[in-house]
Amino acid sequence: MPIDSSLDSELKVTRTIYADHANDIFLIRQQVFHIEQNIDPELDMDGEDETANHFVAYWQQQPVGIARIRAYGDGTQAKIERVAVLEGFRQQGIGKAITTAALQYAQQQGFATAILYAQSQSASFYEQFGFERRGDPFLQADMLHIAMVKNLAETPRQDSTS
Repeated sequence: MPIDSSLDSELKVTRTIYADHANDIFLIRQQVFHIEQNIDPELDMDGEDETANHFVAYWQQQPVGIARIRAYGDGTQAKIERVAVLEGFRQQGIGKAITTAALQYAQQQGFATAILYAQSQSASFYEQFGFERRGDPFLQADMLHIAMVKNLAETPRQDSTS
């Protein structure tokens, strides 16, 4: 279903816990990961949902995109995972809205860095947010991924004229 220019007024990204929106989250993950990408549901449903924060994008009250974020590593990193937008709603700014909301939340929570494992074909999408590729591509769920990192610490820009 194409979205017209009124998307901004019709789109709402909600931060939630899994239990409160489990059906919406699962239906999108099922469609995108299990059916479209043929990812084993056991790999996707990894037991991390209950301790993560989730973002659900609603367009005209219909769930159309998701992501989750959780503390990772030594606790200074926020890991963004399970970013998905339903096929008919892609290329409309929904993924950008979800990613922006997740990054804002990570900064508000005081995380020093955000990390994610992007499917290789999606890496350039994350680069527009300041993520940088790290290391070599690797297989995860039989798909090539690349580790990506973004520094969340706000550092003042140095003005070269001063």
